[in-house]
Amino acid sequence: MDDVDRVLFVCRELDVYKIPPRTGAGGHRSGEWRVDDKIFTARCRVMARGQALEIRLEDTTTGDVFGVCPVPRGQLHLVVEPAADSSRNFVVRLEDAASKRHAFVGINFAERSTAFDFSVALSDHEKQLQRADKLQHIEASDDPLAAAAKSLPEAAALYQKQDLALEEGTTIRLAVRRPEGGAAGGFLSRLPVQGGALASPGKGIGLAAPPAPSNGASTAPAAPRAFDPPPSAALQGAPVLPPPASGGEAGWATFD
Repeated sequence: MDDVDRVLFVCRELDVYKIPPRTGAGGHRSGEWRVDDKIFTARCRVMARGQALEIRLEDTTTGDVFGVCPVPRGQLHLVVEPAADSSRNFVVRLEDAASKRHAFVGINFAERSTAFDFSVALSDHEKQLQRADKLQHIEASDDPLAAAAKSLPEAAALYQKQDLALEEGTTIRLAVRRPEGGAAGGFLSRLPVQGGALASPGKGIGLAAPPAPSNGASTAPAAPRAFDPPPSAALQGAPVLPPPASGGEAGWATFD
């Protein structure tokens, strides 16, 4: 995994400026950067390979590298400096790998949130390296638990052995809440009962079981009636379609 390039941050467009020398101990002020001193609009990528970290300024169209800012471990504050008057602007130290010559340029992010993500990506990489060193020290020690308690106390708490068994003679009391009215047995026990059968809510009419067959008679349901009852007085005289007779077609009929 150390030979794989990891992209920690990408900004598609930012402005690169030629900046004047710093005149005091207060840091660089982006308010002094002139519009005429803008070099070009670049793409910014923060790349990591193992412990190495670098900031690349590339052409937005071709992807050619304009400049690289190596970030040595523990020296982030020396090569990347926030502007004293704006959280969206930074001064980075570009270095030529062949000649080792360097130059300071200013970069301007359009959005404050993008500048914040840029700063977090740089600091998180430094924190990960420090944590990796602590883990290696813990693994190499004779007493890993003691070493973890000293280096990473928050991680050591996860591996401490705790005896959660109950002591002999310890009792546990459980409080069970009963339904209102003292009834028990679920919702069926609260339904009204009439004649050994459950009653309909609000009416008190029991649902009796069907009568038992006598003399071996069949309990099959009765066949439906051929004709419905006559209609009401309001509907008398209206045409009604009776069921078709056998061997003939259905016709209209009226009730007199």
